[in-house]
Amino acid sequence: MTVGGPLITLSNGVKMPQVGLGTWQSKTDEVKVAVKTALETGYRLIDTASCYHNEGAIGEAIHELIKDGKIKRDELFIVTKVLRLFCTLKVPLSTYKNIVPL
Repeated sequence: MTVGGPLITLSNGVKMPQVGLGTWQSKTDEVKVAVKTALETGYRLIDTASCYHNEGAIGEAIHELIKDGKIKRDELFIVTKVLRLFCTLKVPLSTYKNIVPL
């Protein structure tokens, strides 16, 4: 089951939920529980950003659920952002730093 209403079809044909769990202003201990609960109830899109400082806890929640066989990584959409400050040659480095904890 996927929560999030209608799906949107991306240019590569993949269907992505239009609604997901936002993690802005979520404290580390709270966001881990929220992400696990959301994914266990069917959410498949998680929205985050490096400036939220909670990507490590989000990654832990995802890894635990994958390890327990409750979800598969290829079902998930993890959305992050690149700060305008890094929209130069630093984009690849910034993106890498965002992805590593997830």
